[in-house]
Amino acid sequence: MLSLISLSTLTPVGIAALILRLIVSIIRFPARLYLPGPALSRFTNLWYLWQMKRDCIKNMASKVLLTSLPHTYSYVPTGPIVRVAPNFYSISDHTATKLIYGHGSKYQKSDWYDAWNFSGDLSKTNLFSERSSKKHADERKKVASLYSMTSLVAYEPFVDNCIEILKQRLDEFASTGRLIDMGHWLQCYAFDVIGKITFGDRFGFLDAGNDVGNMIEFLDDSFTVCSYFGPYVWLYPMFLKLSKYIGIDQSYANGFSFRHIQEAKATMKNYHADLPSHMTMKVVQAQAQNPEKISDYDILATAGSNVGAGSDTTAISLSSILYNLLHTPACMERLREEMKSSGITGNPTFKETQAMPYLQAVMKEALRVHPATGFPIFRVVPPGGEVLAGQFFPEGTNVGVNSWVSHYDTNVYGPDAASFRPERWLEANEQQARLMEQNFMPFGMGSRTCIGKNIPLLEMSKLIPVLVRDFDFELTQDNKVDGWRTRNRWFVKPRDFKVIPTRRT
Repeated sequence: MLSLISLSTLTPVGIAALILRLIVSIIRFPARLYLPGPALSRFTNLWYLWQMKRDCIKNMASKVLLTSLPHTYSYVPTGPIVRVAPNFYSISDHTATKLIYGHGSKYQKSDWYDAWNFSGDLSKTNLFSERSSKKHADERKKVASLYSMTSLVAYEPFVDNCIEILKQRLDEFASTGRLIDMGHWLQCYAFDVIGKITFGDRFGFLDAGNDVGNMIEFLDDSFTVCSYFGPYVWLYPMFLKLSKYIGIDQSYANGFSFRHIQEAKATMKNYHADLPSHMTMKVVQAQAQNPEKISDYDILATAGSNVGAGSDTTAISLSSILYNLLHTPACMERLREEMKSSGITGNPTFKETQAMPYLQAVMKEALRVHPATGFPIFRVVPPGGEVLAGQFFPEGTNVGVNSWVSHYDTNVYGPDAASFRPERWLEANEQQARLMEQNFMPFGMGSRTCIGKNIPLLEMSKLIPVLVRDFDFELTQDNKVDGWRTRNRWFVKPRDFKVIPTRRT
């Protein structure tokens, strides 16, 4: 691809080689010349990289590319396909979604995901970075039972513990009228919950109130690096070799994980399967029973994936729920009425929250209008090529649907798709509900659906009723008028969700 810019491009031979590759690619797929997209994207990945830096990618739809500024348009193509780079196409067509991501799909993940292989060894991938569907399925089977809702319900006491600590901190802020970054405190909550679920021990974010071990900063920097190297994945191995010399340090997170894994192994002799336990202990037990199936790397990868993905996604989703409720007081009041009618005075159980239909609709709608992931989920067109959105794509082409695009499709979610309206999930007839569910992808779709999605669902279901019942939150004037700012580095993270909490009587 022309986007693989190296020193060879400075030589006549290198320039000739690039021109030849461009001619071959055009002959192979002439449509790349006329499919909608900025001119620069025909020849280089640099345009796509620039949109990442500008935080535009989450808004890349089929008919409009928004900048980070409201109501400002930088590019307006037509049709359901946008070319974002020479071999990358963002698609907005709900008929294509099932073909690309549905169960049994032959589309593999693209090499963009190699940049998310933190081990630096492609033979040691994780469930997110693994490109082979076959190998992914085999690896997923090893730990799938740990993430079932039945298993996670056993972790409810861990969640309750963190809810009580968060309530204490909010009470402290309420007593002084302190302005806080609610997005930060929800991430503190999510970090400590995932610590309890994974290791049986909180990281201590809720106690310290700051970035313990610089873990938040490290994750933010890591996602930025992976995002930027995705279009230039061939450079990523070199970056990994250099990273230890340029101040990228994950020693705290690794040390915490290693210590608790070793502790779990040391206490195996006193462990009984019927005792409540954290996830690492259960994986260690599975390894003891079948050491040929579960390796030490599997244990570390499971813990690392939980911490790396479980904190940001949960915090983003919780922030979206609360933020959108604060911007729609009628929805907040209806949810409070449902909570009051339930008669629940303490922390609700997960089972109790499933009997609260409006709460479930609120959660789903918040995940729709602000899904955590903000890039197209690229897949590679299988051998033989395929027609998507009325256009034939040859094998090897990278195609993807962005959840932000899918979730704002007026043909699926109605003319008010841009509005937060939980009632749409309760009012839809059977056909409409099925269509909305088929295009709802906050955790991915098909066999590559996020294995840990039940963790944020558990945390949200238990925390949100408590927050709306026990506290009021006053948005800052900027948040009321202009809305919050976000930063998109795969995860679309709020940057200034400022509120003043007060206790409800």
